[in-house]
Amino acid sequence: MSSQEVTLPINKSVYDIIYSTGRKIETEQFLFACRGSFNSSITDNILFLTEGNLLELDTPKVAKKVYYLMVEGLQNITRHQYHDDSGSPFDGALFIINRREQAYNITYGNFVSADVKEDLEENLAAIVSKDSVELKEYYMEILNNSGFSSKGGAGLGLVDMARKSSGKLSFEFAPVNDGFFYYLNLNIAIQKDDYDDEVASEYIHDAMKLHHDMLECDAQIIFKGLLHETNVNHLSNQIDSTLNDSPETRGMSSVMTELLRNVAKHAYSRLNHLGKPGVFMLQKIAEGFAMYSGNFISGGKQELVERSLNSINSLSTDQLNEIIDKKHGEAPSSSSGTGLVRLRKISGHEIRYEIKEYNDDPPYFILKIELN
Repeated sequence: MSSQEVTLPINKSVYDIIYSTGRKIETEQFLFACRGSFNSSITDNILFLTEGNLLELDTPKVAKKVYYLMVEGLQNITRHQYHDDSGSPFDGALFIINRREQAYNITYGNFVSADVKEDLEENLAAIVSKDSVELKEYYMEILNNSGFSSKGGAGLGLVDMARKSSGKLSFEFAPVNDGFFYYLNLNIAIQKDDYDDEVASEYIHDAMKLHHDMLECDAQIIFKGLLHETNVNHLSNQIDSTLNDSPETRGMSSVMTELLRNVAKHAYSRLNHLGKPGVFMLQKIAEGFAMYSGNFISGGKQELVERSLNSINSLSTDQLNEIIDKKHGEAPSSSSGTGLVRLRKISGHEIRYEIKEYNDDPPYFILKIELN
Protein backbone atom coordinates (compact mmCIF):
# COMPACT_ATOMS: atom_id res chain seq x y z
CA MET A 1 0.00 0.00 0.00
CA SER A 2 1.16 3.54 -0.74
CA SER A 3 1.90 6.11 1.93
CA GLN A 4 0.14 9.44 1.42
CA GLU A 5 1.06 12.28 3.74
CA VAL A 6 -1.77 13.83 5.74
CA THR A 7 -1.73 17.60 5.21
CA LEU A 8 -3.85 20.24 6.90
CA PRO A 9 -4.96 22.80 4.29
CA ILE A 10 -6.72 25.86 5.69
CA ASN A 11 -8.56 27.47 2.80
CA LYS A 12 -11.59 25.28 2.11
CA SER A 13 -14.89 26.74 3.30
CA VAL A 14 -16.95 24.74 5.81
CA TYR A 15 -19.98 25.71 3.75
CA ASP A 16 -18.38 24.09 0.69
CA ILE A 17 -17.74 20.86 2.63
CA ILE A 18 -21.36 20.68 3.81
CA TYR A 19 -22.69 21.53 0.35
CA SER A 20 -20.54 18.96 -1.46
CA THR A 21 -21.58 16.35 1.12
CA GLY A 22 -25.27 17.20 0.90
CA ARG A 23 -25.48 17.32 -2.89
CA LYS A 24 -24.65 13.60 -3.10
CA ILE A 25 -27.59 12.55 -0.88
CA GLU A 26 -29.43 10.74 -3.69
CA THR A 27 -26.50 8.41 -4.47
CA GLU A 28 -24.88 8.34 -1.03
CA GLN A 29 -27.88 8.31 1.25
CA PHE A 30 -26.16 7.84 4.59
CA LEU A 31 -22.89 9.07 6.05
CA PHE A 32 -21.62 9.24 9.61
CA ALA A 33 -18.09 10.39 10.42
CA CYS A 34 -16.70 10.93 13.90
CA ARG A 35 -13.20 11.73 15.14
CA GLY A 36 -11.87 12.03 18.66
CA SER A 37 -11.86 9.86 21.78
CA PHE A 38 -14.14 6.82 21.71
CA ASN A 39 -15.75 5.11 24.71
CA SER A 40 -18.56 2.61 25.20
CA SER A 41 -21.22 5.30 25.44
CA ILE A 42 -20.13 6.92 22.18
CA THR A 43 -19.91 3.62 20.30
CA ASP A 44 -23.35 2.54 21.59
CA ASN A 45 -24.89 5.75 20.26
CA ILE A 46 -23.14 5.30 16.91
CA LEU A 47 -24.55 1.78 16.66
CA PHE A 48 -28.08 2.88 17.61
CA LEU A 49 -28.00 5.77 15.16
CA THR A 50 -26.67 3.66 12.29
CA GLU A 51 -28.89 0.65 12.86
CA GLY A 52 -32.05 2.67 12.27
CA ASN A 53 -30.73 4.08 9.00
CA LEU A 54 -29.56 0.65 7.83
CA LEU A 55 -32.97 -0.91 8.31
CA GLU A 56 -34.71 1.99 6.55
CA LEU A 57 -32.49 1.80 3.47
CA ASP A 58 -31.60 -1.88 3.02
CA THR A 59 -32.52 -5.49 3.70
CA PRO A 60 -32.02 -7.05 7.16
CA LYS A 61 -29.33 -9.30 5.65
CA VAL A 62 -27.23 -6.34 4.48
CA ALA A 63 -27.90 -4.45 7.72
CA LYS A 64 -26.75 -7.43 9.81
CA LYS A 65 -23.42 -7.70 7.95
CA VAL A 66 -22.73 -3.97 8.20
CA TYR A 67 -23.67 -3.92 11.88
CA TYR A 68 -21.31 -6.80 12.65
CA LEU A 69 -18.35 -5.07 10.98
CA MET A 70 -19.17 -1.87 12.83
CA VAL A 71 -19.19 -3.59 16.22
CA GLU A 72 -15.87 -5.34 15.56
CA GLY A 73 -14.20 -2.23 14.17
CA LEU A 74 -15.42 0.14 16.89
CA GLN A 75 -14.17 -2.25 19.56
CA ASN A 76 -10.82 -2.37 17.78
CA ILE A 77 -10.30 1.40 17.51
CA THR A 78 -11.53 1.97 21.07
CA ARG A 79 -8.89 -0.48 22.27
CA HIS A 80 -6.04 0.91 20.12
CA GLN A 81 -6.88 4.63 19.87
CA TYR A 82 -4.09 7.15 20.36
CA HIS A 83 -4.04 9.34 23.46
CA ASP A 84 -2.26 12.70 23.44
CA ASP A 85 -2.75 15.47 26.00
CA SER A 86 -0.95 18.06 23.87
CA GLY A 87 -3.97 18.79 21.66
CA SER A 88 -2.87 16.74 18.66
CA PRO A 89 -5.50 16.63 15.86
CA PHE A 90 -4.86 12.88 15.71
CA ASP A 91 -5.83 12.26 19.34
CA GLY A 92 -8.36 9.44 19.66
CA ALA A 93 -9.49 7.67 16.51
CA LEU A 94 -11.59 7.96 13.34
CA PHE A 95 -14.78 6.20 12.28
CA ILE A 96 -16.58 6.69 8.94
CA ILE A 97 -19.48 4.77 7.43
CA ASN A 98 -20.80 5.78 4.01
CA ARG A 99 -23.55 4.15 1.96
CA ARG A 100 -22.33 4.32 -1.62
CA GLU A 101 -24.29 3.28 -4.73
CA GLN A 102 -23.05 -0.31 -4.71
CA ALA A 103 -21.75 -0.86 -1.19
CA TYR A 104 -21.36 0.38 2.34
CA ASN A 105 -17.80 1.37 3.02
CA ILE A 106 -16.58 1.50 6.62
CA THR A 107 -13.28 3.15 7.47
CA TYR A 108 -11.45 3.10 10.81
CA GLY A 109 -8.33 5.04 11.66
CA ASN A 110 -5.88 5.85 14.42
CA PHE A 111 -2.33 7.10 14.89
CA VAL A 112 0.40 4.41 15.16
CA SER A 113 4.13 4.55 15.81
CA ALA A 114 6.64 3.40 13.20
CA ASP A 115 7.30 0.04 14.88
CA VAL A 116 3.59 -0.77 15.20
CA LYS A 117 3.10 0.28 11.57
CA GLU A 118 5.77 -2.19 10.41
CA ASP A 119 4.18 -5.20 12.15
CA LEU A 120 0.64 -4.15 11.28
CA GLU A 121 1.42 -3.62 7.60
CA GLU A 122 3.01 -7.06 7.38
CA ASN A 123 0.01 -8.76 8.99
CA LEU A 124 -2.56 -6.85 6.91
CA ALA A 125 -0.69 -7.68 3.72
CA ALA A 126 -0.89 -11.34 4.74
CA ILE A 127 -4.67 -11.05 5.13
CA VAL A 128 -5.12 -9.29 1.77
CA SER A 129 -3.08 -11.96 -0.02
CA LYS A 130 -5.44 -14.79 0.96
CA ASP A 131 -8.63 -16.01 -0.70
CA SER A 132 -11.75 -16.98 1.29
CA VAL A 133 -10.63 -20.57 1.90
CA GLU A 134 -7.18 -19.49 3.03
CA LEU A 135 -8.67 -16.83 5.29
CA LYS A 136 -10.77 -19.45 7.04
CA GLU A 137 -7.69 -21.60 7.61
CA TYR A 138 -5.73 -18.54 8.82
CA TYR A 139 -8.56 -17.69 11.23
CA MET A 140 -8.45 -21.18 12.75
CA GLU A 141 -4.65 -21.01 12.98
CA ILE A 142 -4.77 -17.75 14.96
CA LEU A 143 -7.63 -19.07 17.10
CA ASN A 144 -5.56 -22.09 18.04
CA ASN A 145 -2.59 -19.88 18.88
CA SER A 146 -4.43 -17.58 21.33
CA GLY A 147 -5.57 -14.78 19.02
CA PHE A 148 -4.20 -11.27 19.18
CA SER A 149 -0.66 -10.03 18.73
CA SER A 150 0.73 -7.90 21.54
CA LYS A 151 1.53 -5.17 18.98
CA GLY A 152 -1.96 -4.93 17.57
CA GLY A 153 -1.36 -7.16 14.56
CA ALA A 154 -3.70 -9.42 12.65
CA GLY A 155 -5.83 -10.92 15.40
CA LEU A 156 -9.05 -12.84 15.20
CA GLY A 157 -11.12 -9.67 14.83
CA LEU A 158 -9.32 -8.35 11.75
CA VAL A 159 -9.24 -11.71 10.02
CA ASP A 160 -12.93 -12.31 10.71
CA MET A 161 -13.78 -8.82 9.43
CA ALA A 162 -11.89 -9.62 6.22
CA ARG A 163 -13.91 -12.84 5.89
CA LYS A 164 -17.24 -11.05 6.39
CA SER A 165 -16.54 -8.12 4.05
CA SER A 166 -17.10 -7.96 0.29
CA GLY A 167 -13.91 -8.13 -1.76
CA LYS A 168 -10.55 -7.32 -0.22
CA LEU A 169 -10.02 -4.99 2.71
CA SER A 170 -7.76 -2.03 1.95
CA PHE A 171 -5.43 0.00 4.13
CA GLU A 172 -3.14 3.03 4.03
CA PHE A 173 -0.49 4.52 6.31
CA ALA A 174 -0.22 8.31 5.99
CA PRO A 175 2.92 9.90 7.51
CA VAL A 176 2.03 12.37 10.29
CA ASN A 177 4.23 13.93 12.98
CA ASP A 178 6.61 11.19 14.19
CA GLY A 179 4.46 8.28 13.07
CA PHE A 180 1.59 7.33 10.77
CA PHE A 181 -2.18 7.63 10.61
CA TYR A 182 -3.52 4.16 9.83
CA TYR A 183 -6.68 3.76 7.72
CA LEU A 184 -8.51 0.44 7.36
CA ASN A 185 -11.44 0.16 4.93
CA LEU A 186 -13.99 -2.65 4.52
CA ASN A 187 -16.99 -2.90 2.21
CA ILE A 188 -20.35 -4.68 2.24
CA ALA A 189 -22.08 -5.06 -1.14
CA ILE A 190 -25.71 -3.92 -1.30
CA GLN A 191 -26.36 -6.16 -4.29
CA LYS A 192 -23.66 -8.81 -4.78
CA ASP A 193 -24.10 -8.90 -8.57
CA ASP A 194 -23.55 -5.12 -8.84
CA TYR A 195 -20.38 -5.03 -6.74
CA ASP A 196 -17.22 -3.95 -8.55
CA ASP A 197 -14.12 -4.66 -6.47
CA GLU A 198 -11.99 -2.27 -8.55
CA VAL A 199 -14.36 0.66 -7.95
CA ALA A 200 -14.72 -0.23 -4.25
CA SER A 201 -10.95 -0.32 -3.79
CA GLU A 202 -10.93 3.48 -4.23
CA TYR A 203 -13.41 4.12 -1.41
CA ILE A 204 -10.59 4.35 1.12
CA HIS A 205 -9.18 7.41 -0.66
CA ASP A 206 -12.58 9.14 -0.47
CA ALA A 207 -12.62 8.41 3.28
CA MET A 208 -9.10 9.83 3.64
CA LYS A 209 -10.20 12.97 1.78
CA LEU A 210 -13.16 13.36 4.14
CA HIS A 211 -10.82 12.97 7.12
CA HIS A 212 -8.60 15.72 5.66
CA ASP A 213 -11.66 17.98 5.34
CA MET A 214 -12.59 17.30 8.97
CA LEU A 215 -9.06 18.05 10.15
CA GLU A 216 -8.97 21.22 8.06
CA CYS A 217 -11.95 22.78 9.84
CA ASP A 218 -11.71 20.82 13.13
CA ALA A 219 -15.03 19.05 12.55
CA GLN A 220 -15.83 16.49 15.23
CA ILE A 221 -18.94 14.92 13.69
CA ILE A 222 -20.49 14.91 10.22
CA PHE A 223 -23.86 13.24 9.64
CA LYS A 224 -25.76 12.92 6.37
CA GLY A 225 -29.02 11.03 6.17
CA LEU A 226 -32.79 11.06 6.36
CA LEU A 227 -33.80 13.03 9.42
CA HIS A 228 -36.80 12.25 11.57
CA GLU A 229 -37.64 12.22 15.28
CA THR A 230 -35.83 8.96 16.12
CA ASN A 231 -32.42 9.66 14.64
CA VAL A 232 -32.53 13.30 15.69
CA ASN A 233 -32.71 12.02 19.28
CA HIS A 234 -29.84 9.57 18.73
CA LEU A 235 -27.70 12.34 17.25
CA SER A 236 -28.46 14.43 20.34
CA ASN A 237 -27.30 11.56 22.54
CA GLN A 238 -24.15 11.29 20.44
CA ILE A 239 -23.34 14.95 21.06
CA ASP A 240 -23.86 14.53 24.80
CA SER A 241 -21.60 11.46 24.85
CA THR A 242 -18.90 13.14 22.77
CA LEU A 243 -18.78 16.22 24.99
CA ASN A 244 -19.61 14.78 28.40
CA ASP A 245 -16.14 15.50 29.79
CA SER A 246 -16.63 19.27 29.37
CA PRO A 247 -19.07 20.84 31.88
CA GLU A 248 -19.31 24.01 29.79
CA THR A 249 -20.79 22.06 26.86
CA ARG A 250 -23.64 20.40 28.71
CA GLY A 251 -26.99 21.07 27.09
CA MET A 252 -25.59 21.48 23.59
CA SER A 253 -27.70 18.55 22.41
CA SER A 254 -30.87 20.60 22.96
CA VAL A 255 -29.54 23.23 20.55
CA MET A 256 -28.63 20.57 18.02
CA THR A 257 -32.03 18.89 18.40
CA GLU A 258 -33.75 22.18 17.62
CA LEU A 259 -31.49 22.68 14.60
CA LEU A 260 -32.14 19.22 13.17
CA ARG A 261 -35.86 19.27 13.87
CA ASN A 262 -35.93 22.35 11.69
CA VAL A 263 -34.39 20.27 8.87
CA ALA A 264 -36.71 17.31 9.51
CA LYS A 265 -39.72 19.61 9.29
CA HIS A 266 -38.82 22.02 6.50
CA ALA A 267 -36.28 20.38 4.16
CA TYR A 268 -37.22 19.70 0.56
CA SER A 269 -36.93 16.09 -0.58
CA ARG A 270 -36.95 14.38 -3.97
CA LEU A 271 -36.51 10.98 -2.31
CA ASN A 272 -39.33 8.53 -1.74
CA HIS A 273 -38.28 7.74 1.84
CA LEU A 274 -39.35 8.51 5.35
CA GLY A 275 -37.54 11.51 6.75
CA LYS A 276 -35.93 14.52 5.11
CA PRO A 277 -32.40 14.53 3.65
CA GLY A 278 -30.03 16.73 5.58
CA VAL A 279 -26.46 17.25 6.79
CA PHE A 280 -25.20 18.11 10.27
CA MET A 281 -21.70 19.12 11.36
CA LEU A 282 -20.25 19.82 14.80
CA GLN A 283 -17.12 21.99 14.60
CA LYS A 284 -14.66 23.16 17.24
CA ILE A 285 -13.88 26.87 16.97
CA ALA A 286 -11.64 29.14 19.04
CA GLU A 287 -14.52 30.47 21.14
CA GLY A 288 -16.35 27.17 21.61
CA PHE A 289 -18.36 25.19 19.06
CA ALA A 290 -20.32 25.78 15.88
CA MET A 291 -23.18 23.64 14.60
CA TYR A 292 -24.23 23.55 10.97
CA SER A 293 -27.20 22.06 9.18
CA GLY A 294 -27.61 21.74 5.42
CA ASN A 295 -30.65 20.84 3.35
CA PHE A 296 -32.40 21.51 0.06
CA ILE A 297 -35.27 24.00 0.00
CA SER A 298 -37.97 24.54 -2.59
CA GLY A 299 -36.93 27.09 -5.17
CA GLY A 300 -39.86 29.36 -4.42
CA LYS A 301 -38.98 29.59 -0.72
CA GLN A 302 -35.51 31.06 -1.03
CA GLU A 303 -36.63 34.68 -0.66
CA LEU A 304 -38.91 33.79 2.27
CA VAL A 305 -36.08 32.00 4.11
CA GLU A 306 -33.69 34.93 3.67
CA ARG A 307 -36.32 37.46 4.75
CA SER A 308 -37.23 35.42 7.86
CA LEU A 309 -33.61 34.99 8.98
CA ASN A 310 -32.73 38.62 8.39
CA SER A 311 -35.76 39.59 10.46
CA ILE A 312 -34.81 37.24 13.31
CA ASN A 313 -31.22 38.52 13.28
CA SER A 314 -32.44 42.10 13.68
CA LEU A 315 -34.35 41.36 16.93
CA SER A 316 -33.14 42.51 20.33
CA THR A 317 -32.99 40.13 23.32
CA ASP A 318 -36.21 41.64 24.71
CA GLN A 319 -37.98 41.13 21.39
CA LEU A 320 -36.78 37.51 21.21
CA ASN A 321 -38.08 36.86 24.73
CA GLU A 322 -41.40 38.47 23.91
CA ILE A 323 -41.94 36.23 20.87
CA ILE A 324 -40.96 33.07 22.76
CA ASP A 325 -43.16 33.94 25.78
CA LYS A 326 -46.10 34.71 23.53
CA LYS A 327 -45.80 31.43 21.66
CA HIS A 328 -45.32 29.53 24.92
CA GLY A 329 -48.70 30.75 26.13
CA GLU A 330 -50.53 29.68 22.98
CA ALA A 331 -52.08 26.31 22.22
CA PRO A 332 -49.58 23.66 20.99
CA SER A 333 -51.14 23.73 17.51
CA SER A 334 -50.22 27.39 17.11
CA SER A 335 -46.84 27.40 18.86
CA SER A 336 -44.72 26.28 15.94
CA GLY A 337 -42.26 28.52 14.14
CA THR A 338 -40.13 29.63 17.10
CA GLY A 339 -37.27 27.16 16.60
CA LEU A 340 -34.94 29.63 14.89
CA VAL A 341 -35.93 32.37 17.32
CA ARG A 342 -34.94 30.14 20.24
CA LEU A 343 -31.64 29.26 18.54
CA ARG A 344 -30.91 32.95 18.01
CA LYS A 345 -31.55 33.65 21.70
CA ILE A 346 -29.57 30.68 23.07
CA SER A 347 -26.50 31.29 20.93
CA GLY A 348 -26.33 35.01 21.56
CA HIS A 349 -25.06 35.46 17.99
CA GLU A 350 -26.64 36.26 14.68
CA ILE A 351 -27.69 33.14 12.79
CA ARG A 352 -25.34 32.87 9.84
CA TYR A 353 -26.44 31.18 6.65
CA GLU A 354 -25.60 30.62 3.02
CA ILE A 355 -27.77 29.51 0.11
CA LYS A 356 -25.95 27.78 -2.74
CA GLU A 357 -27.31 27.10 -6.21
CA TYR A 358 -25.89 24.72 -8.80
CA ASN A 359 -27.31 23.93 -12.25
CA ASP A 360 -30.76 22.35 -11.93
CA ASP A 361 -30.42 21.38 -8.26
CA PRO A 362 -32.84 22.96 -5.79
CA PRO A 363 -31.29 25.74 -3.67
CA TYR A 364 -29.15 24.36 -0.81
CA PHE A 365 -29.57 26.10 2.53
CA ILE A 366 -26.78 26.00 5.16
CA LEU A 367 -27.37 27.31 8.68
CA LYS A 368 -24.68 28.05 11.30
CA ILE A 369 -25.17 28.41 15.05
CA GLU A 370 -22.22 29.46 17.24
CA LEU A 371 -22.05 28.55 20.93
CA ASN A 372 -19.48 30.09 23.27
